[in-house]
Amino acid sequence: MRVEFNPNKLTHEEMLWLKQNVIDYMEDDGFTRLDLAFDFEDDLSNYYAMTDKSVKKTIFYGRNGKPETKYFGVRDSDRFIRIYNKKQERRDNADIEVVSEHLWRVEIELKRGMVDYWNDCFDDLHILQPDWKTIERTSDRAMVFMLLNDEEEWGKLERRTKNKYKQLIKEISLVDLTELMKLTLKANEKQLQKQIDFWQREFRFWK
Repeated sequence: MRVEFNPNKLTHEEMLWLKQNVIDYMEDDGFTRLDLAFDFEDDLSNYYAMTDKSVKKTIFYGRNGKPETKYFGVRDSDRFIRIYNKKQERRDNADIEVVSEHLWRVEIELKRGMVDYWNDCFDDLHILQPDWKTIERTSDRAMVFMLLNDEEEWGKLERRTKNKYKQLIKEISLVDLTELMKLTLKANEKQLQKQIDFWQREFRFWK
């Protein structure tokens, strides 16, 4: 028998009942999916997102011509990253007005084998504000400007050249929001692990 459910949809009492009456009697239990979400009250359309790995990147633009949604990977892969305008999404889907001027969300969706690596699952991701004008060499400055403004140009470069310019883009950015994400995850790591352990080990409800 296979049982699948989303713990976020359960009340406190329902979680206790399911744990004590169903899961504790299972011999083989585990997580098939785990999601991490980070919210920013900042306009992430002004940031440049990239990964150190070779991952498919898809960008959707809003009516104002600015990026509104960015995908890294594909939906059925073990890791799928979304960066999107949460304020606009709430307005479109639920007709809910967000008070903050900006609200963007970074979501990391983990499946199968990647679930066990949730605490370092986005080490290769960077959300930057590169200042291409600070590059002294004219040819490099022109190349970086082109790569920042035309994603298709990355596909024309060989691997070593890609790595060179990815490193340069990181060096000319004073900000990398993923560093803040890592600090936030580290600060909440024990609490998150308790929630995971609750479902997979002997009964102890987290506080």
